[in-house]
Amino acid sequence: MLEQMFTFKQKIPVTVVGGFLGAGKTTLVNHLIKTGQKRFGVIVNEFGDVNVDGALIENMDEDGVTEFSDGCLCCAGRDDLAEAMLKLSLRKNPPEHLIVELSGLADPVPVAQTVLEPQLRHIFDLDGIIGVADARNLYQTLQEVPEGAVQLAYASSIILNKTDLATPEQLEVARGLVQQLNPLGQIVESINANVDAKAQLEQGAFESDWQPDGHEHKHTQGIKTFTLHHKEPLDAMAWNAFMEELILARPGNVFRAKGFLAFRQIPDEIIFQAVREIVKVTKGAQRHEGNSSLVVIGRGLEETEYREAFAQLHLPLMPRR
Repeated sequence: MLEQMFTFKQKIPVTVVGGFLGAGKTTLVNHLIKTGQKRFGVIVNEFGDVNVDGALIENMDEDGVTEFSDGCLCCAGRDDLAEAMLKLSLRKNPPEHLIVELSGLADPVPVAQTVLEPQLRHIFDLDGIIGVADARNLYQTLQEVPEGAVQLAYASSIILNKTDLATPEQLEVARGLVQQLNPLGQIVESINANVDAKAQLEQGAFESDWQPDGHEHKHTQGIKTFTLHHKEPLDAMAWNAFMEELILARPGNVFRAKGFLAFRQIPDEIIFQAVREIVKVTKGAQRHEGNSSLVVIGRGLEETEYREAFAQLHLPLMPRR
């Protein structure tokens, strides 16, 4: 029935965007939406129950973004992905292009296979898989989380991002790693994911019967995700100490931290993001109501330590003697 209904309609191209934590996936998605000159639908998958990345998608009405949290689209969430895609296609003004932004821990292959399932491929067309890599941290990332190589190995296009933060030596190493992992993929170097949107959105890289060779889907062992909540405004000095000691001082263990923070000293909601020792803090679009939530993703972390420390952040920091 679906085939009969949609055979004569133009298929909706789908671009899957993957890459390890903090590589710049959401920045890329926003750039594609802003410069792609199409009507987009976006599906965002995150670990943790705080949808920071979904909230950062710009220039989209509420019905154009579908968010999934506390679940992985490459595992149990494949049926949810198919349902979300169908709902977007049946809107009064369906998207002209669909972007699926994966969590930093997701395998892009099962998601791509979902797009190519018989009940979907008469409506959608898998146009490309984009792998976003942090040029500065790529070597270290692959050493610590070798399964992250899958995100680049199956990409039709690899965005080697944040090249302005990498030394010439780091950039050369990153280029070599990408070429080893995926000699057929197109490599595009970028700053702030500023790439040619048309080229990335019109790849035509996959046939409808594509299947990966010998692919085994598995997640990295030892990766832990938890969300911290606080219902009182935080003290800024106490937060700074928490950030320095439990996030920035542990770049080998804390891969990503992101969330919405409310400070006693600041009326506006604060969006906090950290990738290893790199921090980005921006003002939110609304005033806070005193609630803070922080997602922490890493390995070898004692969740109790973080929960106990976060629970004390409403208290002024006592001077050290």
